[in-house]
Amino acid sequence: MVRIADWLTYADIEQLRQLTRFYGCQTNNQHSKNDLICSLLQHFGKKSQLSSQISTLSQAEQRFLQLLVFDQSPAYSFEELLAKGRAALDGTDGEPRSLVVGALKRGWLFPGYSHRTQYLYHLPSDLGKQMCDIFLEPYLQPHFRLMSKPSFYRDEQGQMLDDLRLFLDILGKEDIRLTVDGSIYKQQQKYILQKMAIEEKPITAKGPRFGFGRRYHQYPDRFSFLYDYAFYQGYIIEDREGYLRLNVEKSGKINKQEEAGKEMVKFFIRLYRKPIPHLPIILRWISSLCHPGWMMTEVVFQAVDPWLAPYYYETKESLFDKVVRMLVHLGVLREGVDGEVHYLSLTPMGAKWLRGITAFREKVIEDQFLKLG
Repeated sequence: MVRIADWLTYADIEQLRQLTRFYGCQTNNQHSKNDLICSLLQHFGKKSQLSSQISTLSQAEQRFLQLLVFDQSPAYSFEELLAKGRAALDGTDGEPRSLVVGALKRGWLFPGYSHRTQYLYHLPSDLGKQMCDIFLEPYLQPHFRLMSKPSFYRDEQGQMLDDLRLFLDILGKEDIRLTVDGSIYKQQQKYILQKMAIEEKPITAKGPRFGFGRRYHQYPDRFSFLYDYAFYQGYIIEDREGYLRLNVEKSGKINKQEEAGKEMVKFFIRLYRKPIPHLPIILRWISSLCHPGWMMTEVVFQAVDPWLAPYYYETKESLFDKVVRMLVHLGVLREGVDGEVHYLSLTPMGAKWLRGITAFREKVIEDQFLKLG
């Protein structure tokens, strides 16, 4: 983790002069690198000045900055920064390159100083932490948070993986027939779903269901995800004779609970990122707000609202509910109620998984996977 003081030391004297001119810093000697660094550190050391500066940024500039400070990547290529610029603009008028150049001019990004890193760009670690705190501050009011457990809460840690093993165990012992459209017959669906730790019912209501997985239109949300994950990993096979088979060779390789759970979270990001393109930063907001203690669900929604967009028949609110519900199923979040107020809390395992996943680098699931047949 390289701090702003170190990056200023690595910078050449002309870059330091440009920064002092940009910020209007006073220095006794424009030819002294040490004097230039000292004057700049006085500026960067004042959080109030940084907060004021961020408040004057345009919406696109603020979004670009959030995409930087909430990312856990140690460095970015110029192409990755341009991609963040496009995501920040989100289809509005503007030039991604100007957002990158603006961050460089302000000393928020620095090019690498070694032969190995000269084409990579870095955000100083202490500056990034300050910026992150500034973005989070409005949502961290004491009355938004509950430090003790709410009167009722749901904690599903480990249950998705248990149900995956149960589903595969059923497949290993029984013949599961598939309909012409490739779904499990309703009667056998009921039987399987009733065995699950979190029981769901087969889909009966007519209406649009698409966008959240390969078999999402045929199964309820949680089982649809579990089925798609098993199929993607090669644990199950839809054979030509119309049966759902267990792939014994692959299914026997489900690794220990912690690693398998982490792989499920990564799959969730890749699968749900198609209808929710900004899911990685939404997850970073959620994890930052929901730990420690319990954060009001309404406040979490307000924080991520700018990163949500309606998707066909889904509203911002319904998309948020889907994300939260699936994170609870995956054991990343706990959901609680105290009085009439709903709360969310990051589980210990959820915190560990999200720290170990660079969500921004998880690519959208392949279109080929989503095709049936």
